[in-house]
Amino acid sequence: MLFAILLLEGFITISVEILVIRQLLPFFGGSVVITSIIIGMFLLFLAMGYWRGGSYHQDFFKRLSRNFICSMLWIGIGLSYSFITLYYYASTYLAKLPFLASLTLYLLIVIAPIVYWLGQTIPLTTNLFNQQNRVSRISGKALFLSTIGSFLGAILTSLLLFQYVGVAWTVVVNCILLFALIMYMRAESQLSWWHVSLILLSLVFIVPLNIATENAQFKLTNNYANYQIVEPVAFSKIMRINLSNSSLLTADKKGFPYIEYVRELLFNQMNLRNKKILVVGGGGFSLTADGVHDNEITYVDIDPDIKEVAEKYFLNKAINGHFIAEDARSYLLQNKSKFDVIFLDAYSNQATVPASLLTLEYFQEIKKHLNPEGLLLINLIANPLFNNDYARIVFNTVHAAFPQCVIVPLSFSHPIANVIYICPKIDTNTVVYSDNLNTSTLDFFKSKEQVL
Repeated sequence: MLFAILLLEGFITISVEILVIRQLLPFFGGSVVITSIIIGMFLLFLAMGYWRGGSYHQDFFKRLSRNFICSMLWIGIGLSYSFITLYYYASTYLAKLPFLASLTLYLLIVIAPIVYWLGQTIPLTTNLFNQQNRVSRISGKALFLSTIGSFLGAILTSLLLFQYVGVAWTVVVNCILLFALIMYMRAESQLSWWHVSLILLSLVFIVPLNIATENAQFKLTNNYANYQIVEPVAFSKIMRINLSNSSLLTADKKGFPYIEYVRELLFNQMNLRNKKILVVGGGGFSLTADGVHDNEITYVDIDPDIKEVAEKYFLNKAINGHFIAEDARSYLLQNKSKFDVIFLDAYSNQATVPASLLTLEYFQEIKKHLNPEGLLLINLIANPLFNNDYARIVFNTVHAAFPQCVIVPLSFSHPIANVIYICPKIDTNTVVYSDNLNTSTLDFFKSKEQVL
């Protein structure tokens, strides 16, 4: 019994931690800052649980059973997509809490109690071992079993449960494991059948709360994203990935305005034909939904399932282009191919580019993969007038690698908009015209002759 308790407690604790990071991804993103806050909060309340569990002197099975019951309820409801959605909009749009304050409050309300209760398991169970053994032997065995469970929770949650049964079922599986532990300890914890019936009824409520919501809203959930297909008007579809309107497809195969701008630029104005084009970020593969225009298109996206979802539910046909399921930076480091155009359009949630895809080193790697006359295009959702640090620093970062860029905001009517960077592969030129030395007229005629 102690083996099962410690092993499953370790499994559930780490599985819940991974679930929190995954469930909050569409709302708060998955940056290092967000992940570190989540992990820090886990460790803090795990430590408090250890301390509190070590202060009890009796009724160990009763306290374990109570903790598991409370954890099951908090996990089943607090980690459900329905609850998180309701909380996010209430805290962000109604209460207008700052971004990090909203995240911290959620962790305090939902995650802190779960970890606090589960953290009490190891010190409580050490009281149930044969007390003739040394303290070091008892604690070592308890920590060994719990840590093995944590290892299995970390591996199986991300590689097996998310990938093959989805996020909602992963929440339910953890609740079922806790219910099994409660039933396993029923005699020792002196639970009446009346209590068992209430616990079972709670589990019956938790299952549809998670599963029905996922089935109703999403075509697929996996390690990386929640995929939705919505039809705002007749004969048009929007593919939503982690709450972000990723791709639009109308009856005449048109996409969002930024996609149409890029199409017009590349395939009509520049009249590109028989060129190699790399698109980082699959989305709904809408750039080539109306044809590849006699170019070799390669899409790279970290999620291997995105192609199947787009083909089955969004495009209703095979994608136009070649798809590679790999992290963008890993692909660029391992692949030596050169491209005529690279189009960066990768987002992890509503308006967030993955942090690793905004660094100087990343743009320098992009530059290495462009042909001498190559062109970089970036779709950035930012302030078009650079009125915040994010827009300004992204501008500085891109220009450190690509000093000669054209920037085209598609709208000035909102604080943020699609801003298209168009950057040829040209080295830095720091020459300026001055009153003392002004060769602008000669340079103009040289450029005119080159055009003619």
